Amino acid sequence: MAVIDRVLIGEGLVIEDRPEGGLDLKNVAHIDLVMGPRGSAAEDAFCRTLTDQKQGVNGLLAIAAPNLMVKPNTVMFNKVTIKDGRQATQMFGPAQRGVAMAVMDCVADGTIPLEEADDVFICVGVFIDSKADMDDRIQDWNYRATKMAIKSAVNREPKAADVVKQYKQALHPFAAQTPEAQNRRADDQAAALAISQMQERSKYARTSAEAKAKEEKQIELAISQMKDRIGTTKA
Repeated sequence: MAVIDRVLIGEGLVIEDRPEGGLDLKNVAHIDLVMGPRGSAAEDAFCRTLTDQKQGVNGLLAIAAPNLMVKPNTVMFNKVTIKDGRQATQMFGPAQRGVAMAVMDCVADGTIPLEEADDVFICVGVFIDSKADMDDRIQDWNYRATKMAIKSAVNREPKAADVVKQYKQALHPFAAQTPEAQNRRADDQAAALAISQMQERSKYARTSAEAKAKEEKQIELAISQMKDRIGTTKA
């Protein structure tokens, strides 16, 4: 039975701190992904995306290298309007490479069965901010986000039951700072501080106990040595 037997949806976001501190909003990678077998709506979407080119919104094939397009057939499209040559180069360079390598690694590791790869179509929406300034992060983060999205899609994750359990407590990095979100973040920070303090107290307690035990051993040794000296003197 085929693993990819219907239209599947995946999503992945990767963001870390900038070298100087604070979230790297300039180079954040966010992938929206649709994949499915030949004859499905995913194939139709693939063809439309590749052929319906507009100014600032373009579809391009994911390639591992020139003249080496990936399998499954994968088309990328930008979710942010491309405004200049630098941004276009980032899309056609590091982002394209990252997405392509993620697709092929998912075939190599068996996430996408090799025997199905020639008959599957993937559409990948890529986010590149107009202020993106670190090509290595664009490539690596889009690779990681694409791989995450593919694995989630193939595994049919997240499950509805899991989303119901988590959605109210989950934090969105770009959400509006509502009082509820701020209170929840404050609670999370307070909890983290409490845990940290407990760990420090536990560490101190362990250290104190170890120091006390060591001191008692030193006292016992000193008493023993004194007894030995007294015994030697009497002899």
